[in-house]
Amino acid sequence: MKKAALGICVFAAACLAGAAHAQTQGGYFGAGALTASTDNAREFALATFADSADKSASGFKVFGGYLWNQFGIEGGYYDLGTYDVMFGGAKSDDFSVSAFTVSGVLALRMTSTFTFNAKAGIAFTSVDYRCFQACGGDFVNTSDSDIAGVFGAGVAWRPARNFTLRADYESIGDISHSVGLLQESFPYTIFSISAQFNF
Repeated sequence: MKKAALGICVFAAACLAGAAHAQTQGGYFGAGALTASTDNAREFALATFADSADKSASGFKVFGGYLWNQFGIEGGYYDLGTYDVMFGGAKSDDFSVSAFTVSGVLALRMTSTFTFNAKAGIAFTSVDYRCFQACGGDFVNTSDSDIAGVFGAGVAWRPARNFTLRADYESIGDISHSVGLLQESFPYTIFSISAQFNF
């Protein structure tokens, strides 16, 4: 009985040691749900005397990366959602926003199963504006692409060797928006919950 208990303890310790090592070294990929907040549509609504506009939207992200002894690189695609502008009880305009990101990452092990993550990099952004009411002149469908900085921090919990849950707070600054010839930039803040698979 004592030998069995000792064997179980040794096995558990080995698993925890392996988990701790894997959290800060190796490859991974994952996906998650996010909510993003910005003033893009609200500022547009105020400028055009619209009734209201979305300040936040739901979306998703997919990502992958590789760590070498706590330092690594991560790439991802972010769907930052669609932001509606309302006038007279109906949608008058909207903005759909997405980004591809490339970041340097840092993973600091806090315990055998928890890791603190930080990132800094660049985002290749895309914003599509669509007009539904009183279109014409400057109010025509317009797409805009740009480059912005991305920063983030979060925590990761690794309950199993090849599986991790992540909670991340990120910021993408100065995403360019165009409506016809009019142009302005807005920052986005993002909170996400993701499932990550390690290999």
